Amino acid sequence: METNNEADFLNAGKDKYRTPLIRCPSNSQIGNSLNKLAETRFMVNQSDDALRFGIYLPSYVIPGKSAPTVDFLQDFARRAEDVGFDSLWVIDHLFDAPPSYRVVYMEPITSLALVAGATRHIRLGTGILILPLRDPVVTAKALANLDVTTGGRLIFGAGLGWDEKEFAACQIDKTTRGRRMDEMLDIVKGLWTHETFSYQGEFFEIRDVALTPKPLQRPHPPILIAGGTVPTGTSQHITSAKGYTPNRSFARIGRIGDGLMTAYRSSPGLDMSCLTASWDRVCVAAREHGRDPSALQFAHQDHLFIDMDPSARHLRDVFEKFTENDFEQTASIYLMGHPEDLIPRIQARIDAGVQELTFNLLSPDPEQLDLFMNEIRPHLVPRARND
Repeated sequence: METNNEADFLNAGKDKYRTPLIRCPSNSQIGNSLNKLAETRFMVNQSDDALRFGIYLPSYVIPGKSAPTVDFLQDFARRAEDVGFDSLWVIDHLFDAPPSYRVVYMEPITSLALVAGATRHIRLGTGILILPLRDPVVTAKALANLDVTTGGRLIFGAGLGWDEKEFAACQIDKTTRGRRMDEMLDIVKGLWTHETFSYQGEFFEIRDVALTPKPLQRPHPPILIAGGTVPTGTSQHITSAKGYTPNRSFARIGRIGDGLMTAYRSSPGLDMSCLTASWDRVCVAAREHGRDPSALQFAHQDHLFIDMDPSARHLRDVFEKFTENDFEQTASIYLMGHPEDLIPRIQARIDAGVQELTFNLLSPDPEQLDLFMNEIRPHLVPRARND
């Protein structure tokens, strides 16, 4: 039976990419080193001096196929780390989420936990968690566990969500999602940074609790917030919601976030105007809150499929297994095709100011990792500095 993690994917290079088990020193031996590493990692995360490339864990189920196994996911994570990716990410959706996704994603935090021990230094990101669907205290605890047990490798990406059926299934009024998220971000950050923490809000009340363990990174893991403008008339399943405006996400980043994470809908073809406009508005919001925009991060998520011998028929087949979007109408917002066609589009994102480019694979084939690093990465250059 054909599965989501075909035998050739599992076995290809398996010995090459398997990391041997290494016993760790005691906590007393490594405590100071880990704290120094965590502080350094946070500073590096906020630096714009180097390009960073992330890849999404293919922790999704293709209709009609089996779910990926822990062996497959761990082998994929090892391979991503070994070929040189800087970060490993997960997507959060409870069910299929048309039109964006035909595939169904596995639970994101536990998926990261499944592969964390198979890697050594690659950063682990939620890109993004639909925060209003969750409990803020439980979420803060789970993410803190990930950060402290992996030596300070967590990136916390959070967003509002948009799928009505997810909110209905979780008994959450979708119209409250923005206010809930504001409170939840305050609670998560408060639990991470205070010895004891209390909170009184519209939706949550917390009295004198102490979270243990706290994250290793200081002052806390980077918090990236999803947002951004999209071309007029596009992404109606998101932008047509009552009261929708991207401005609240920009304000949220300016107040409490460590950076912006835009998505593929914002960058059709070679048009990066929405990306640059979004970042400009984040910088304005940061200044309005007395913060330095240069300390913020700019990350971007794309969907990627590299084909060394592309045909319209094959690209359409890959596309339609992954998403319910219309191929003709939306193919321009996906990165699909030969490296020669993809390189200028990815470079355009870099030139627009994106510091960390993250790619969700339309196919779970690990060979896509090697294709990117061998055929695309060498041709990408950092953005030219104005000074």
